[in-house]
Amino acid sequence: MSDIAKISVEKQDNKEQFLYDLDKSKSLCEIVKDICKTAGLPESPVFGLKLIQTKENPFINTYISENTYKDIQHSDCLKIVFSIEYLLNQRILPHINEKEDSLERAISFEDLLKLSVDPVFIDKLVQSESHKFLINIFIENELKENEQLALLITICHLFQKGYITDTSQNILSKTISILKDSSNSIEQLKYALSILHKILVQKDQVFLPWKQKIIKEVPITELTPYIWNDENNKSLLYGILLLINTIIKLSKGAQRQQLIKEMNLKQNRDSIYRHIIVPGGLEKNIEHELYVLQTYLLSLYKEALDSEININDNNLFEREEFELCEEDVRRLTVLMDFDENNINFPDRFASMENINYSQGERISLASILSEKSYTSSRKSSDIGSRTDIEYDYNNVKISILTLEALRHYKKHHYKIFYQSQVEEKIYEPGIFATSERVVKMLAKMLHIGIDPPDSKSVFYQPIVFNCSSRTPFFLELFSRAMWLLSRTRREMKVLTIEDYPKVMNALEKQIKMVLAKRPIDFKVLTSEMTDTTFDVVMQQWQKEKSDELKILLKTHPCIQQLKTNFSKKNEEHIYSNRMNCLKRGAHFPKVLEKKTSGNMFVQLSKNERELFIYDVKNIKTNTMEFQEKLKISDITHIVIGKNCKHSNLCKSSQQAFSIVINNLENQVNFIAKDERTACYWTDALNLLIENTRRSDFYKRELDDLTEMDVLLQILELQNVHIPKHPPPIPPLPSEMKPSIPPKPTANTILKHQKRRKHP
Repeated sequence: MSDIAKISVEKQDNKEQFLYDLDKSKSLCEIVKDICKTAGLPESPVFGLKLIQTKENPFINTYISENTYKDIQHSDCLKIVFSIEYLLNQRILPHINEKEDSLERAISFEDLLKLSVDPVFIDKLVQSESHKFLINIFIENELKENEQLALLITICHLFQKGYITDTSQNILSKTISILKDSSNSIEQLKYALSILHKILVQKDQVFLPWKQKIIKEVPITELTPYIWNDENNKSLLYGILLLINTIIKLSKGAQRQQLIKEMNLKQNRDSIYRHIIVPGGLEKNIEHELYVLQTYLLSLYKEALDSEININDNNLFEREEFELCEEDVRRLTVLMDFDENNINFPDRFASMENINYSQGERISLASILSEKSYTSSRKSSDIGSRTDIEYDYNNVKISILTLEALRHYKKHHYKIFYQSQVEEKIYEPGIFATSERVVKMLAKMLHIGIDPPDSKSVFYQPIVFNCSSRTPFFLELFSRAMWLLSRTRREMKVLTIEDYPKVMNALEKQIKMVLAKRPIDFKVLTSEMTDTTFDVVMQQWQKEKSDELKILLKTHPCIQQLKTNFSKKNEEHIYSNRMNCLKRGAHFPKVLEKKTSGNMFVQLSKNERELFIYDVKNIKTNTMEFQEKLKISDITHIVIGKNCKHSNLCKSSQQAFSIVINNLENQVNFIAKDERTACYWTDALNLLIENTRRSDFYKRELDDLTEMDVLLQILELQNVHIPKHPPPIPPLPSEMKPSIPPKPTANTILKHQKRRKHP
């Protein structure tokens, strides 16, 4: 690697720049002196250098240090500025504690505000141990808004770089007081939140008293009002969510549950929904914090999820409350869409006898309720050893959460609930086993009980923050999942218990696809579920499988080796294809300067050493006369497309190409009938003269052939039999059209009428 970096340097007092060869073998001090000399500045420790532009980051603005100047690359831009030592020792520290109205104090805080985010400045500050002096000023003095902000940012970056390692200086009390004063600026609040968060995540036990004090003195009720202000920017909202989640994470037992319940209050959830989620345009960090908070809110279901009850032996409910007897199963039910209006339920549940449907809604389930289909479904699980699902059906245990979900389903969506009752009784494994499986599936999907939450996930759901206590998100999602299960079962035409896992697999995919779109309310959730049919799921599975295969083909090292091997063989096939194309020959218009006149026929010799050119007298009768012979070895260049002088004679410039003989001694111009023909000929000619240039057609064909070979190889490795010959074509039917039945005679009509009168 070269020690010289060719860079530009911007002068201190204006935007004028000059080029400079930065020698990294020199020390930073020597480089600064040399740059100042080149810029016409005196040799002085007052000056330093800043990096203000790189290829990757055109807006960078950071000081150069002994540790970083060797990372400077070609084309970077530096700027001559006052050095950190000069600013710190001459302009900041001597004047920062002067009288409030002094100009020197104002300048010192202005310089500190500019330097506070620079990592090199923070390092220099700690090396000189001046940071303790600045912290004391922050703790003890009455400060103006801009002064307090400069010190907050400095302290925040001291924490970020791990330079504050003890609690000897009481930063915490002042920071909490800033946070509790709502009159402070958004920037002050943002950095106060950041400092509190950095204290909470410190691993050293010395910070434990501070952590306890934060949890005690910064209640969530004092943080959530900041969310209600529409003027607050997203960085402040992120800081609030981050601090709330961190406080919940560090709390234990009953205290933690109490904090989660506070955040689960309708007012707090609604403020997050209206002021953070609805405006949209969220960055990944805010989305992650919303997911974390959602996980904490849904963790309130964990105890109910982990508590099991036996459906045959409990004092909470009777099986008949949710299961139908076989006599009820024989009735008709309705295949209905999910009705949002059913949420407005009466206090007394409607029985099946009281449900009134319009004639247009009634659809008979005779085909699945007949004795034949009903008994066949039962027999399928009785033959041989009983399946695990059938065992669960008879001896199932359900969680308290499943019981609550069933009660909610029955109470709020009673029509759809009875539909699920009937179907689960018919198809098995029954309403309890299916409900338990759906609840566990949803709990796993929403990470209920996972602690700590996923560190990268952004899988938050807006409805969690938008729903009312009367219609909780999880219970409403369960109700819709049960309805979707009924519809998916019909779409898949599943009639036996053996296909039950397939239906549940499809249902899980449907719900994941719906939740990935983050529906904003229950109405949108239902609409998305309606649109996500089994056909849509099949298409998505096919797409994912195709994408997975593409990634495998591009990244797997063994596949890459296979592609290399097949590519070499396929290049030989394409070579033969191109040579055969030239040996068959083709007709081309004869190009004469600025026009075409007549036609010529060009053909490659069998030994692939010469091109024969014929003058075509009559293209209809293919009468032609030998004109000339060109040796392949004499071809020096192949000119293609717009580089040809005669390209203006073509519909597309890509149809034109020319053969240059012995460096412009002679030239033959061609106009192909289409771009494909032109590419085939230029590929062949380039192959003959051993030129590396290839057309897009060549590359695509090579990629397609290689990919097909690799896929066939993968199938063979999976023991998939690939027939070498296509199946035989079946013979044509003896009669192409069905025979027309004879017209009934008068006797036939009379006999038919007599049968109807005397059955």
